[in-house]
Amino acid sequence: MTRRWRVLWVLFFFPLATLAAIPELEAIHPVGAALNTTNSVTVSGKFDPWPPRIWMSRPGLVFRFDTNKNKADIVVAPDATPGPILLRAYNESGISEPRFFVIGSGSETNDIEPNNEFLKPQLIAALPVSISGRLDKSGDVDSFAVALKKGNLLEARVESHLLMSKSDVVLRLVTTNGLQLAWNHDGVTLDPRIVWQATNDQTVVIQLYGFAFPANSEIRLGGGNEAIYRLHLALTNSPPAFLESPSNSPVTLASTTHGRISIPNEEDRFTFTSLKDQTLEFRIDSASFGSPLDAWMRISDSEGKELAFNDDSEESIDPRLELKASASSNYNILIGSVTHRGSDEHRYHLKIREIQPTYEATLASSSVIVTNGGTNQIKFNLKRLRGYTNEIVARFDSLPSGVSSIQTNLPSKASGEVSIPLMVATNASPFQGPIRLLLNNQPVTFPLTTRSVNNGVPGGYTDLLIDHLPHLWLTVLDPITTTNASK
Repeated sequence: MTRRWRVLWVLFFFPLATLAAIPELEAIHPVGAALNTTNSVTVSGKFDPWPPRIWMSRPGLVFRFDTNKNKADIVVAPDATPGPILLRAYNESGISEPRFFVIGSGSETNDIEPNNEFLKPQLIAALPVSISGRLDKSGDVDSFAVALKKGNLLEARVESHLLMSKSDVVLRLVTTNGLQLAWNHDGVTLDPRIVWQATNDQTVVIQLYGFAFPANSEIRLGGGNEAIYRLHLALTNSPPAFLESPSNSPVTLASTTHGRISIPNEEDRFTFTSLKDQTLEFRIDSASFGSPLDAWMRISDSEGKELAFNDDSEESIDPRLELKASASSNYNILIGSVTHRGSDEHRYHLKIREIQPTYEATLASSSVIVTNGGTNQIKFNLKRLRGYTNEIVARFDSLPSGVSSIQTNLPSKASGEVSIPLMVATNASPFQGPIRLLLNNQPVTFPLTTRSVNNGVPGGYTDLLIDHLPHLWLTVLDPITTTNASK
């Protein structure tokens, strides 16, 4: 009996090691901060045990975790490079999906509650400024007041979708009495932007609210831990200049031409010369920089015969075409509005360049978890473009001790889903870190954006401040912990 209790006592006080759950990082709030500052933040997500370790896409930040779960201080170095940083939480079991933090290049402040009503907004004393905020709960509205002088052009621009927020934000400009002056839902991206000129000295209120993203069946204002945003406010006293190229003029390769559809049903025409078998790319930028123009583009030969037409490309709502010239000749580019509308604001940029056969490759996953003594197939998607048939050399870089692979020569017909083996020795040590898959010495990346749509609802983020991960995250599990966890 004594021996039995002694065994139970040992098991109770010395439990077998078990695998921790993979961290789930939802968001950092506030999502931005200025140089040379220390900032208290909420790290939303599931972390067991606390705290996790943090991978950063570049230096500039130091995390100091509180003993209270989900709380930390972020120290921004004085010499850090301004801009977005991707963060991932990890432990010995795996790594989370990436989330954003932004180092500001100028004045920064945070959304301070309560500021729901236009009658009681948060006062912004000086511009320009970037405000990091969050729509805390369903129905939340954030309001900010700024004083304008007659003639001031106020630009209010939101980054929310670009930050992987779970809110589809709307921007509204009102008077202190609640009279709406301007409104916008989608600007250059799915994030809103307003440019408004004051007709007299006055104080105006900028309001933000949002709907759940991805959209659901509920018709109400959304909010929550992941409904983060950055609001950028700035003043200018003159609108940006726009240099328009005359229609019916010749354009050259490797050029950018500026134009506008000024009146309804207007069509702009440009001519260019191409050599036989030259492959050219034609791209229109309009919606991509905030223009209301929903453009179409048509390529025709010198006699007017249509050779190609597009109004939405695979990666954008702006048109894009590729054309391989069948003869050395003159060709025409026609540009118009799908909605038959036109105005001074219906602007576009036409870009032309020569393109060559090439390939594109993307990782099928952002991370992989392996165990000792196994062989794992690392998958990636390979797309050959414009008849590219050269052999491609695939190999791994930065592999830890005990993990190996074999350089693989991909033949000319290799395309679509491709697998490369990754072998783990029986005595490999536990490891957590990034590795790289190289094709012809160029890293294969993991895309963070997507154009998938389900019944008109975007299935992910079409535009992000950083749109890919440059590596594959490798976790080699501890064999002792793995064995105990399976018992």
